[in-house]
Amino acid sequence: MMKSIKIALLFVLMAAYSGLAGAQTLNTQFWGWIGKDQHGYYLDGSDWHYCFSNKGGGCGTVALTTGHSQCRTTGFNIGAKWAIPTKIGGMEINASANHSWTACNIRSETVTCSPNVGYKGRAVINFSERRGKMRVLGGENYLTLRSSCPAGWRSDWMGGPSWRCTYVGGAYTTEGYLPEWRGSSCQYDKI
Repeated sequence: MMKSIKIALLFVLMAAYSGLAGAQTLNTQFWGWIGKDQHGYYLDGSDWHYCFSNKGGGCGTVALTTGHSQCRTTGFNIGAKWAIPTKIGGMEINASANHSWTACNIRSETVTCSPNVGYKGRAVINFSERRGKMRVLGGENYLTLRSSCPAGWRSDWMGGPSWRCTYVGGAYTTEGYLPEWRGSSCQYDKI
């Protein structure tokens, strides 16, 4: 009985102090945009509404109501979980341990569009990212059951099965695409 309690306790400790990459957290600071190199995307879009003729009535409208919906993930080689200082209205932005950041649309709003004769139209949520610079200022220490730590962290034995990864990587800057802007609009194409 006592042996099974010790084994169960060991598993709980292993789960609590697992040395997964997600435990590595870097303290970062936004250091500005680099030039005007941007990428634009549609995070959400309604179905297309076609307007072939408005004889006998109007062409009608199409609407998009947003909420928790599509996300945009972009690689950013920073090597650990880190903080994104830029906040965009209606977006939830997270940086993760898989060397990337993700922006998800969380604001609920309705966008309505009315195409003219000879056009198709849809309501869209626009999103753009721009090349920027992040400064890594340091890292938060974390406990693990592994004796090795990733690059930039030193392994310190805490006694028993416990180890602490202490950040020793120093400050550095890195560049990549960061979230810049979010908005809603109507997209029209000639049919």
